[in-house]
Order: sequence, then C-alpha cells, then structure tokens
Amino acid sequence: MRNYLDVLKKIEETGAKAWLVGDTVRMMEMGIQPETVTLAVDSDDMYAVSQALGLGTVDARGPFPALRGELLGASFRAFGLRGATIEEDLACRDLSIEAIAVRSDGGIVDPFGGRFDIRNKVIRLTGDNVDLIKADPLRILRMLRFAAEFEMDIFWKTESDVRRFLDVHADRMNDIPPERWGREIMKGIRRRPWRFIELCDDYDLIPYFLRDLDALRRVPDGRPGGKSLYEHTLNVLRVIESRLDTNILMQKDAFVLAGLFKFVGIKTLDGSDRDKYSDRLIDGYMSRWNVPSETVDEVTAIISHYKNAYSPVTEEEICRDVLEYSADAMEVSLEFANCAAEAEGFMDDVADAIEANTWNLAQVLRRFRNVSLQTEGASRYLTGREVMSLLHMKPGKRVGELLEGLDMAVGTGKVSSRARAEEWLRQQTA
Repeated sequence: MRNYLDVLKKIEETGAKAWLVGDTVRMMEMGIQPETVTLAVDSDDMYAVSQALGLGTVDARGPFPALRGELLGASFRAFGLRGATIEEDLACRDLSIEAIAVRSDGGIVDPFGGRFDIRNKVIRLTGDNVDLIKADPLRILRMLRFAAEFEMDIFWKTESDVRRFLDVHADRMNDIPPERWGREIMKGIRRRPWRFIELCDDYDLIPYFLRDLDALRRVPDGRPGGKSLYEHTLNVLRVIESRLDTNILMQKDAFVLAGLFKFVGIKTLDGSDRDKYSDRLIDGYMSRWNVPSETVDEVTAIISHYKNAYSPVTEEEICRDVLEYSADAMEVSLEFANCAAEAEGFMDDVADAIEANTWNLAQVLRRFRNVSLQTEGASRYLTGREVMSLLHMKPGKRVGELLEGLDMAVGTGKVSSRARAEEWLRQQTA
C-alpha cells in the first residue's frame, strides 16, 4: 500500500486533493495486487495537474476525462471528483465494494460499508440505491460479473430491486449499445465463464445480448433423454472454468469465446450442419462487441478445427494448419477438443487420437523452433531475396510458392538445415 500512497501524495504536491478509489481500493481490501492505481482528484483543471506532473495531456475519451501516466514506477489513472466531496463521488459508484476511498494519510473513507461487504462476500448497490441501475442498466451485468468472479452473494435487497427493475423496465436493456454489452461480457467470461453465464441466465439477460445462444434451449441434442444444445454449452463452459486457473492456453479470450459460441447457429450436437451462415453469425456478434479481429479469427479457427483432433491427423496436415492458422491456434484447438470431449462425455473414445495428434503437433513446432535457433531468430532458413539470388529468379508468385513449400518441408522434417533448404529448392526447379 505504501507505493500507492506515495503516488497519491505526488498528485497532491500539485495542489490538488486526491484519494485512492474504485478498483484499486477494492483489490487492496481483497488482498489482490492492483495493476493500475485509480484516483479521484479534486481539481477544476485536470490539465493543470497534468502539466504540473509533466505528463502531457488528459485523455478526454469516454464520459469521464482521465489523466493517465506513470508515477514512481506505477501506472495510474486519475479522474476528476464527481460531486463536491469524496462522499458524493463515492455515492455515484454502482457497488459498495467500489465505493471506498483512501486518503493520503492512510485514512479510509467508507460511508456505504464496502469493506464489510468485501469481508462477507456480498455484492450490494451503493447505498441500496436502485436509481444507480436506472441511470445505467448495464450495471446489472457488472454486478453479476463481480459476483461470478469473486464468488460473492448478491444482497437480498439488491437482488429484489434489480429483478423488480427488469420486470418493469426490461425494454431499457434493448437500448444498451452492443459494444457496451461486449465490454462487460468479455470481462465476465475471462475468469468464471460458466458462473457468469449461469447468473445472466438466472436474471433472464441472455436474450438481450446473445439471442442465438438463448435459442439453443429449443434445440435437442438428439440423444435419448438428452439435453439441449444450450445445456451442452454450459457444460463446455463449466469444464473450461474448472481448468482456467491452471492452463495458460485456456486463458486466451479466443478459447472461452469458442466455448460460448460452439453451438451457435447449428441444430446438431456434432456440428455437421455448421456452414458459412454459422460463421457469419458468430463473427457478427463478436464484431458488434468490438472483439479484436485477430481474436475473431482464432475463434473461427478453433471452432472449425477442434473436431479434427478426434481422429488421427498426419504431420503434413497439422503442418499445413499451423502455417495457415498459427501454432497458437492449433495448440488451443487441441486443448479445446479435450474440453469438449470431457463436457460431452466421450473422452474415452478419442483420448488416444488427441494424444497422438498432440505429439505430432509438438514435433512440427519443434522443427520450426529449430529454424529460429539455427538462424539467430529468423523464421525461415532462407529469405525471399536469398531464394531469388540462389535460383536466379525475378520477384513473382513462384517465389512465394517456393517459400511456402519450403515451410512445409521444414515442418514435416524433410529439411533441417540451411544447406538442406538450398538443396531442396534446387530439386524443385531442376
């Protein structure tokens, strides 16, 4: 805490009064190391504070302009005080666990019992004020996100007020822009995807942000006494959540998103009817949520290829997929296949194939890594310019084809050195 107080005091050296607030204080109370110091600053001129600290300009994006920078080795963001006092500022914050402030002398300002709620693992609207929800209904999703991530209970009055609001003002949820839904959903599924979606289901929110997931409730899996594809989705998310804390591969956004969208747009458990419409549907949701395009591509690759792991695949096929979709995407696809098989109850049938394919992928990736070791970090034994010089060729499509073929030869073990790469190229043009 000392370092955070030093940052706070540095801000106050400019003549402005400041407090640690929001996620910084909440995380400190939970024993979690904050990545960024968040402050409220009592100043009519944030630009003057910025200039006094020598930090440049204030970021005016979003509803609350923020001064962002680094002080004393810590990243920080400082927002102007909302209201005339720190108590008024805290009253504007949605949840009591976020409505705590720390003064530069270490004193605590906690008018709404946020520390008590943290100790008792309770989520409560600040001051039991339902008007906070009326002002911004998306706060409901934020409330569920915290409840899921920190395994906290929702206070009975907050739950009652939120459910009553949804009964009377459900139409307000339709007014929330998709990109705002997306920000909260992405935060919600990163740590506890199954619990978060379960809570959203309990509050009947899923039709508002993912209508085509909700539609899967009416799609049976075709098994005698079976489940709906919606239930299978929750099973996949449950398995993913059980492994998230110990598996780095699963902590990628693409992995959890693939679990969320696995059955969207199809009518069969095995996904045999998946087509371009399904991909467009999934891409459409993620695009509206402002998910980065590279993550969207990874999700598409995982959903399209994970089932390949259930049958033995040759090194050549694996190498081709690595070159087209990246090593990360293929490693994640194999791990996703493992989770899906466990969730759907047929792991015993495919375990040997998954193990064999995992081994083959490891061999392909080992060969590509050897290139980097032998060439001081280069991704290929030969560059396009070197290929043209060696074969006395001019730039063109043929050079690209040779480089792609050489990559395949490296990945499948046919080429393992620069000398062998040159020999392979001469053979292709002999």
